[in-house]
Amino acid sequence: MSQKKFILFSILKTWFTASLISFGILIGYLAVTRVPVQDGHPRNCDMSGLAYGILIFWILTLSIISFSSLFSLLKTLRGNVKRMLCWFLLPVLFAGYFFVGISDGNIDRESVVFFLMANLPWFVIWTLYYYRFNSLYKQ
Repeated sequence: MSQKKFILFSILKTWFTASLISFGILIGYLAVTRVPVQDGHPRNCDMSGLAYGILIFWILTLSIISFSSLFSLLKTLRGNVKRMLCWFLLPVLFAGYFFVGISDGNIDRESVVFFLMANLPWFVIWTLYYYRFNSLYKQ
């Protein structure tokens, strides 16, 4: 398999696997933090659909941004540090922007938990593919 195909398949597999893991964590988190129904009347507004949408959109954004890893195939970016920057610099910058965006400057427990649910599975899987890429195509 060529390096380009490996990176493209890694992006797709990372997106799919991270989406499933993040959804599982989100479903569990929403089940644990469920507000009890009072007087048999359900709540007027359930925002869990919005959380699912934001999560899918964010993991898709990370995957689109990870196309910068293709720059690591250029001859001028063949060093270990430059390759790592191609794979991780833009996703880390956008993850920081995402955290500031969802927290609105106030860092609370819910913002941190949602940030970890949205980013941690993607970054762990993407890091595994980065190390696998280095071991297969060490130059």
